[in-house]
Amino acid sequence: MSQQDRIEKIRQFYEAELVSDWHNVEQEQIDRFGKATGDMDWIHTDPDRARRESPFGGTIAFGFWTISMLTRLSRQATGRDYPDGAELGINYGFDRLRLMAPVPIGSRIRCRIRLLDIAERGAGRLLLTTENTIEVEGSEKPAMVAHWLVMLFYPEAKS
Repeated sequence: MSQQDRIEKIRQFYEAELVSDWHNVEQEQIDRFGKATGDMDWIHTDPDRARRESPFGGTIAFGFWTISMLTRLSRQATGRDYPDGAELGINYGFDRLRLMAPVPIGSRIRCRIRLLDIAERGAGRLLLTTENTIEVEGSEKPAMVAHWLVMLFYPEAKS
C-alpha cells in the first residue's frame, strides 16, 4: 500500500467527528490512580474533606487521570486500535493541552475526536494530530482539549 493510500484510509477513518460513549467517573478509579502515581491529594481522594473544604463541593478527578483516559475513550470511539493497515501506534506527545474545568467524581465524561493533520515521517511512518475534547455531561465548558500526536507504523512492502 502506498503512503498516499494510507493517508486516504486515515482520512476515511476520521471522516466524521468521532464520539465515545459516556464513561462514569468513580471514586475507586481515582483512588487507584492516586495510589499508582503516589499522589493522594485530598481534593481527589478524601470525599468528606472535599465536601467540606473544596470549592468544587466534592472530590474531582486528577488532571493526569483525565489525560490518561484518552487511550480508552479513543479506542471506544473508533472501535479499534488503529486505522486499516497500521501495525501499531505510539504516543508521540501533545502540541497543545489544556485542562479547562474540573471533572467531578460521579459525573460522566466522553471524548470528541477530530483529525487535524497527517504528516509523513519516513518510510512506513505517519504522524497524526487529533483534537480530543473531553466533555463532562451537563457542563457547557469542556474539561480538557488536547492536540494529541500519535505515530503510526506500517509494514513496508516486500519485493
